[in-house]
Amino acid sequence: MIKMVEFKNAILGYGRKEVFNRLSLDIYENDFLGVVGPNGSGKTTFLKAIMGLIKPRGGEVTRIGGIKFGYCMQRQFIDTLFPFTVFDIVMMARSSTKGAFKRLGREDREKVSESLDIAGISHLTKSAFRDLSGGQKQRVLIARALSLEPNFLILDEPTTDLDVKGEREILELITSLHRNKRLTVVLVSHELNEVINCSDKFLFLNSKLPHQIVMKDDLNEHMLSEIFGVKMEFKKVNGRYIIT
Repeated sequence: MIKMVEFKNAILGYGRKEVFNRLSLDIYENDFLGVVGPNGSGKTTFLKAIMGLIKPRGGEVTRIGGIKFGYCMQRQFIDTLFPFTVFDIVMMARSSTKGAFKRLGREDREKVSESLDIAGISHLTKSAFRDLSGGQKQRVLIARALSLEPNFLILDEPTTDLDVKGEREILELITSLHRNKRLTVVLVSHELNEVINCSDKFLFLNSKLPHQIVMKDDLNEHMLSEIFGVKMEFKKVNGRYIIT
């Protein structure tokens, strides 16, 4: 197995605030890592460290050569003041990889169109992004990340504020990309039920407890109850895991 990213006793933080103390974690090619924790537990810090946007204060964070990240940001961070079309939003990602004076060409437009098709929203190409539903906007941001032709996909709270149907559809799309495109995936969420059925290992974050890295096969009620500080039930119903 090819190791894509390695955290080795990494110490991460900002200013005087230390967020992680000696984090050790390996992310391998075609992994699907679910990062679960409440707001303020370090999820964003972890993502920035993966992509090299912050450097460790101690220890090491190393990345294999040839990684191409596709980052799917939270929907609320997209400016909807201007009437950008779906095509515009996705094309902006391609623009960010070009030099300041390089024009976008036919290949860029083809990659955008291909990404929209994969995300199942090619029919929305000319629609205004701000007029879309939450689920449609999320598909646009996934297409935006895919337009960069990544081999490592990072998704930050992709199901926030979606209804049950929209949440399920987005997770099915992400799972399909992982399986069919063989993408390495890191999916951040504050809800374990959102990622339990698609991730194969988990990083549990809690500002009051040490972080924990757990494979799905090792999950059990006692462990989850300790991590989250409340009594939890963990069962499988009709082939799906349910946590209550």
